[in-house]
Amino acid sequence: MTKTDLFRVVIKTFGIYCFINTLFSLIPNFTSSGGFSSISLSINIFYLLINGLIAYLLVFQTDRLIRLFRIGKGFDTETIDTRNLKTEGLFKIALIFIGLLMITNNIAQFLDFCYLAFKKQISAHGLGEIDGAMLQQQFDYHWWIINGLNILFGIIILTNYKWVAKLFSEKEENVG
Repeated sequence: MTKTDLFRVVIKTFGIYCFINTLFSLIPNFTSSGGFSSISLSINIFYLLINGLIAYLLVFQTDRLIRLFRIGKGFDTETIDTRNLKTEGLFKIALIFIGLLMITNNIAQFLDFCYLAFKKQISAHGLGEIDGAMLQQQFDYHWWIINGLNILFGIIILTNYKWVAKLFSEKEENVG
């Protein structure tokens, strides 16, 4: 494996993570129930466009970025000795890492929302002061759904990492 292949995998991995993270952080902002605000909508659309452009460059224009920033220059050898590890193998490792990161970053908050919603439904005396304050400040169905979707997509990435790795490592051009 060449050093360019390694950098290509790392850059595409960051691009995929950037896209997923942007998508799931903006969905609650677009579906807010606080009313329509053209300023916040325009800021969210601008944020989505900028992050979408960054993700596009990182995923689909990887070779241009490598040439532009001369990432491969200054190394002692042209190849990295990985024996049996190929580009697709690095993608698999990166996708496993992204899937686990999506699950671990969202599981605690998702379970907290589940607990508070369950407690709210079955409590005969209502919620205590602390739980009530937590529900009023933090409990939002949008974030509950977004956390659940992040966990679901993390599981999907973990179960289909071979297919996704093959999808992103098929059409590579030789930069070096």
